[in-house]
Amino acid sequence: MSASPLPRLTPAFWAWAAIDMIGVVVLALGAAYLMEDRASLLPGFPANSLQAWICVGGGIVAVFIAAVKMLVEVMHAASRGKQAANDGNFSR
Repeated sequence: MSASPLPRLTPAFWAWAAIDMIGVVVLALGAAYLMEDRASLLPGFPANSLQAWICVGGGIVAVFIAAVKMLVEVMHAASRGKQAANDGNFSR
């Protein structure tokens, strides 16, 4: 019986994916305000340019961290399914 070539995605992966989506929404809110100079997606938020820049920065940080953590989760899931290249059976 052979194992599936695709790693099993863990609940931690899906949690980071949700954080990634939230980061994209926050980034979009800030960018929309900066492009139109008014709150266009949510009425009243962001209320000024400072809040918009904070949304853009926070969104970028959240997306970057979530993407890295999702990659780590996928690599861990993939490594659980097979032995590492430096194990004792590799050199035989």
